[in-house]
Amino acid sequence: MEALEFTDYTPPARSEPITLEQANLARAGEALEATHAAMAQQIARLTAELEAARLARREEHAERERLLTRLASLLDALPGGVVIVDNAGKITESNPQAERLLGEPLEGEEWSAVEARGYYPEHTTLEIHGRRLSVEATHLGDNGETVVLISDITRHHTLQDEASRKQRLVALGEMAARLAHQIRTPLSSTMLYLTLMESDLPRAQRQDICSDVRSHLQHMEALISSMLGFVKGHGKVTGHVGVEAALTDAIQSCTADIENQNGLVTIDSCGPAPHLEGCHDDLVAAFSNLITNALNASASTPSITISSRIRNNRLAVIQIADRGCGIPPEAIDRIFDPFFTTRAAGNGLGLAVVAGTITQHGGTIRAANRPGGGAEFTILLPITPAPEKYAEVV
Repeated sequence: MEALEFTDYTPPARSEPITLEQANLARAGEALEATHAAMAQQIARLTAELEAARLARREEHAERERLLTRLASLLDALPGGVVIVDNAGKITESNPQAERLLGEPLEGEEWSAVEARGYYPEHTTLEIHGRRLSVEATHLGDNGETVVLISDITRHHTLQDEASRKQRLVALGEMAARLAHQIRTPLSSTMLYLTLMESDLPRAQRQDICSDVRSHLQHMEALISSMLGFVKGHGKVTGHVGVEAALTDAIQSCTADIENQNGLVTIDSCGPAPHLEGCHDDLVAAFSNLITNALNASASTPSITISSRIRNNRLAVIQIADRGCGIPPEAIDRIFDPFFTTRAAGNGLGLAVVAGTITQHGGTIRAANRPGGGAEFTILLPITPAPEKYAEVV
């Protein structure tokens, strides 16, 4: 049997008791460590956010640089000029097109000095270096700067001039054709009178013929003067025109043709009271054209009826009717078109001139066939207001 070995027994050492102060310190150290850890985490988070903000700012700055570069490229590529003027009137920026249109230098120059290189024929149009430029200025907010947009309108202006020149040539051609047609009637009458003068006529008849020839020549002179005044930019001489007086002069200008064809003209006038505002000679020429057409439309012994009346105290109604062949139905709608004619010897200008004259006087004209045969032209013209009203004539 083995012997048991006995060793000395030492009881465990007893720990020193922890004081309240030591406990508080321990708890404070743990709290400090926790706070330090939290602060470290917060610093790490803030550092990450700051780095992200820095990267975002860098990207924003780069994007702004790209936008500025793109804007500069766009300004350089614009077909028009752009000039920035500060509140002191000096040019701070400009694009190449502005320099090409206005000439160098620009930046640092007074805008007024640059404008002085040319002149303004119109309010926003600058003539400079042989070019026409459109200049539009816009203020930029409260900083006092102004952006000036410049466009080259030289080609547009040239095209406008060419179009205007062509329009004037067309108008001149129309006026020449109108004048030629309007003087044909008094000219033919004058030639007929001169033919009669070659025969042995009594002195009194010769004097009457001379008076008529003089009247026709004066009428042609007035027409030519009126046309020349229009071409020069002067308006036609207008005033109060008596309806009855204009019709009487129109008949007088056609007297030779009426007598040569043994024609009969019947007049039913409302009297001398109604007056129009317009050109006496133009209206006489228009009425003469209608009378001449009526004579030409009659095969023999023309019979023409001319009447005038007042409608609604505002309009003068003039009707010129004949008993000739009438107007072909297919030509009614085109009878007033320039160069449209149903006669082989006609030029298609007479009725177009008449319609133009009536329109210029604020009136209208229409053509129709009479039930009993022949044609009838009805003219409506506004009368000049008078203090007393005219008596209604039906």
